Amino acid sequence: MSISKKASLFAMLIMIVLVVAACGDKADTATSTDDTTKTETATAGTDTDSAAKEDTENTENTETATETATEDNTQNVELGKTEKGSYNNDYFGVSLKFPEEWEFQDAAGMNQLTSASSEAIAGDDATKKKQLELSQEKTLNLLMASELPLGGQQVGPSAMAIAEKVSLLQGIRTGKDYLEATKEFMQASQFPYDYKDITTETIGGKEMDLMQITMDAGDGTTITQDYYSAIIEGYAFNFIFTYLDDESKASIDTIKKSVQFK
Repeated sequence: MSISKKASLFAMLIMIVLVVAACGDKADTATSTDDTTKTETATAGTDTDSAAKEDTENTENTETATETATEDNTQNVELGKTEKGSYNNDYFGVSLKFPEEWEFQDAAGMNQLTSASSEAIAGDDATKKKQLELSQEKTLNLLMASELPLGGQQVGPSAMAIAEKVSLLQGIRTGKDYLEATKEFMQASQFPYDYKDITTETIGGKEMDLMQITMDAGDGTTITQDYYSAIIEGYAFNFIFTYLDDESKASIDTIKKSVQFK
């Protein structure tokens, strides 16, 4: 089924850039609120406040050291290994299989596609463009496999895996938190999606939160995306499965059944 290239990119890649932008926005808001609180505390000027401030600074120093150590640990994060028909990642403890005839992209290829999608989404909005650029810096593109050529004139079933570093400042503690932030951002941006309630599903032996969205492709076809999310090792680890009809859904169901978490 032929769909415009813009619709193809929109359907297959927008979830990646939007979800990280949504959580990046939450981080910016949290940081702004935190800065305001510190300013108000500093202007209080009492001895008690000074003592409290010293305690706070000590706590913040400890938290900073912890965060630095955490950031250092991220150097050991691996993007995983994608081969013909399979993906495996020891860091996140996950593996899956997809049809051997499907096309797949490595991290470099995924980065190029998501950058193209970001430009289409941001347009001339400099603020949104900067937000998308910053959010992508925290994102690990792990897997992109598709039945049809990626970024081409047609949309078919596909499977993606991405992970984004999250922190308590963002208020992201569960996969559901991550998906709700995504939904809020997308609704505010007035993207043409219909949403089902977020539910929980076990996939590969791991409980993950699930948000299903649909989009009218404009030719009588409905594009469906199942977005799974769970917090693993300080990252929001996500699967994005795309399908259009019963046949392509059957292909995706087979991939889901192959997922294994250690």
